[in-house]
Amino acid sequence: MDIALTLIILVVAIILFATEWIRMDMVSMLILLVLALTGLVTVEDAFAGFSNPAVLTVAAVFVLSAGISSTGAVSKVGERLIQWTGHSPLLLTASIMATVAVFSAFINNIGATAVLMPIVVMVAQKLKMPPSKLLIPLAFGSLLGGVCTLIGTPPNILMNILMQEYAGKQFSMFDFTPVGIVLLLFGIAYMTFIGRHLLPNRKSGTLTEAYQVKSYVTEVEILEGAPIHGKTIAESALERELNLTVRAIMRNRQKIPQPRRNRKLYTGDILFIEGDTTDVLKIKERKGLAVVQEKDNPTPTSDGQDIVVVEASLTPTSEMVGKTLRQVRFAHTYGLTVLAIWRSGAPVVRRVDHVVLRFGDVLLLQGSEERVHHLGDEHGFLLLGGVEPTPYRPRRAPIALATLFGVILLSSTGTLPIVLAATLGAMVMILSQCLTPKEAYNSIDWPILLLIAGTMPLGHAMENSGAARLLADLIIGGVGEYGPWMVLCAVFLITFCLTEVMSHAAAAVLVAPIAYNAAVDMHANPEPFFMAVAIAASMCFMTPISHQSNALVMGPGGYKFFDYTKVGTPLNIAIWLLATLLIPLAFPF
Repeated sequence: MDIALTLIILVVAIILFATEWIRMDMVSMLILLVLALTGLVTVEDAFAGFSNPAVLTVAAVFVLSAGISSTGAVSKVGERLIQWTGHSPLLLTASIMATVAVFSAFINNIGATAVLMPIVVMVAQKLKMPPSKLLIPLAFGSLLGGVCTLIGTPPNILMNILMQEYAGKQFSMFDFTPVGIVLLLFGIAYMTFIGRHLLPNRKSGTLTEAYQVKSYVTEVEILEGAPIHGKTIAESALERELNLTVRAIMRNRQKIPQPRRNRKLYTGDILFIEGDTTDVLKIKERKGLAVVQEKDNPTPTSDGQDIVVVEASLTPTSEMVGKTLRQVRFAHTYGLTVLAIWRSGAPVVRRVDHVVLRFGDVLLLQGSEERVHHLGDEHGFLLLGGVEPTPYRPRRAPIALATLFGVILLSSTGTLPIVLAATLGAMVMILSQCLTPKEAYNSIDWPILLLIAGTMPLGHAMENSGAARLLADLIIGGVGEYGPWMVLCAVFLITFCLTEVMSHAAAAVLVAPIAYNAAVDMHANPEPFFMAVAIAASMCFMTPISHQSNALVMGPGGYKFFDYTKVGTPLNIAIWLLATLLIPLAFPF
């Protein structure tokens, strides 16, 4: 009975993770509560995940990453390394991936991607290359670099802690490095010689002076006395003079999508106009036309500052993910106007204040430079150009780098456990003023911590109920006769398939007890199986939802869902085969 109930909860959890009907961190909390209410785990075990060393270590690594980023060490070094490649697309792709991989090996993957992304887009703009040719390599490089060290990615940390719980063994800081470096070099070679030719070549216009190349859809109202009243779309100056396209018309609360060019326009119509940033802003110069968002939420100018138009992408730590602009009273609270939204490679043709925001959305903002910086610094938005970057703390860079080196040294030599070394390093970052306490709290991806803490009891329930052993027996029954290598291949395949539709951390936690039981049943060393789960959980190249680094570059790169599938599927398959050959060499069965 316990096995059946556990498997039902597991299947429902996977469905909810894959469909995203409910936020992933909320799904993990529901899992925790259901396990406790059904008695599959005790109340103490249900909430033990919040004090688990893996959760604390992941939180500390987030703070360490923020401390390094806030000093500017990553961006300055990254900019020089990337620009060193000159005008060669081949060398540029390899350099971007190698640079982000080095940083991702020691700081948070998403942090390394976020810091280097504006630099990559700037280089692309200077070389007149579409960012779509460079941003997926940036994201993939961060994933490949993360598997090279123990602290490079949460699944590595999780598998180290879980292996200690199950088997009484631990990985050292650089146990992942031999396999990780080979996979990284292979990934760079693939993207340089094959993958970059599969990337889309998307240019949709000219952007604000410094960054992307994309068009937006903006709502425009026809006011009383407008010269275009009574004229057709073809007769108006919108297309002929302003280079704008009417994507839809809202008239008397009824939406007319894709209107024909002979349709007449009238006072009171709300037009959904598509065009690049420069052309959209020209609407304000036209008599009788008003940008709806500016009209409803006028941008304050009393502070005397220049008004700027910038792009900003939502990061995982933004509190606005899952909410609409109306719900958070965006214009009133932040003093900024959202002119348009870009999502999944296309502009959003809807009333922007009714759109539920997602991680990776790019917002076209208008307001004072001070308020734009405040939004980026305090509220989880990544600014993509149009304003000078927030000043770093370069004088603290040596302290931040020394702190990170100290954490690596203490943990790799066994002087301190990784959880203690990372937490000590995080405190040093704050006390040495590499970042403020508030910045430290904001740098932590709290949903990821809730996700890990909430799914860990399910892993324990699978182990205690016998569900993990049942699933392990099924794997062994299917491929066990071919030896432990085929079982390792199956475990790796299951993990990377799960991680394409759910969080990599959750996938690792759920497969770990199955991997352990498979190793025990085969009388094999559990270390290669735990390493396979850790690496497979980070090899998520096939979908934008599989990892936050993929989602972060989706909007700025103008990518569509299947761009990742086209480029990432061959890489995922090749990594699967290569990793399962290499892992037993590092940790024999």
